[in-house]
Amino acid sequence: MTREEDPLMDINKKRWNEKVDANLKSPIYDVDGFLSGASSLLPIEVREVGDVAGKDLLHLQCHFGMDSISWAGEGARVTGVDFSPEAIKKARELSAEIGIPATFIESNIYDLERNLEGQFDIIFTSYGAICWLPDLDDWARLIVKYLRPGGFFYIVDIHPFGNIIDENCREHFKAGYPYFSKNPLMFDDDVPIIDSGHEFKNKRRYEWMHPVSEIINALVDEGLIIDFLHEFPCCFFPMHPAMELREDGYWYLPEKDFNVPMLFSLKASKM
Repeated sequence: MTREEDPLMDINKKRWNEKVDANLKSPIYDVDGFLSGASSLLPIEVREVGDVAGKDLLHLQCHFGMDSISWAGEGARVTGVDFSPEAIKKARELSAEIGIPATFIESNIYDLERNLEGQFDIIFTSYGAICWLPDLDDWARLIVKYLRPGGFFYIVDIHPFGNIIDENCREHFKAGYPYFSKNPLMFDDDVPIIDSGHEFKNKRRYEWMHPVSEIINALVDEGLIIDFLHEFPCCFFPMHPAMELREDGYWYLPEKDFNVPMLFSLKASKM
C-alpha cells in the first residue's frame, strides 16, 4: 500500500483539496497582495535561508505554491511538491499568472521516489507542515536522498510546545493536547481566521504531534549536521484567540499574559 492509499492521509488529502478554495480567500494568505507583487515569504525564513539565486530548491508540502514562486522570484530554480491535486493545479496557474516559472509535482512525500529524480541545494518546508506527517524517519531519509552534498535542509514551523496550547482557554495558559503522543489527533472543526466564512464538506482531519527531540533525532540519525535551532514567541496565524498581529507579519501573545515558543526554525547540512 502506498501512502496515497493510507486511509488517514486520504482523509487529510480530501480536506486539503477543499482547503485550496478557502485559503485562496483567507486574509492570512493574502493572495491578492501576492498577485500584485508582494512576496509571501516572512522575515524569519528570508533572513535564515539567505541568498537562493542560482540554487536548486525543493519545497516540500508547498500547498498552492506561493512560497515556491516567491523563492523562484529570488532567483532559485524551484520544484514544489504537494499531495493535493487541487493545490498543484492552482500552483501552476499562479506561476503562469504571475510570470515566474516553477515546477510543481503532485505526490505524497512518502511516495516521492516514484515521482521525482535528481538532487537539490536547498530543501525547504514551512508553517504547518510536519503535523500532517505520521513518520519523520522516512521524511528525514527522503530529505537526505534529495539533498546534494554541501546542501542544507531548512524548516520553520509551529513549535511542538506551541501545539499543546488549549486555544479555547482565554484566561490563562493551559495545555490542551499531549506533547508526547504516537497516536494521531482527530479534529473536526474550523481553524480560526483561516477558515472563517467557508463551509467545508470535509472538516475532519488527522494531525501528528512531533516533539523537538524527534525532529532533531530523525535528521541526525540520517547523517545531517544541525547548524542551528531557533525558537520564536510568535506564529504565522493566531493559534490562540488572544494573539495580536504585529508589523513584522507574525502573531504574538500579549506579553503581560504569557510568552512561550510558538515557532521554531532549524537548519541542517549534508556533508
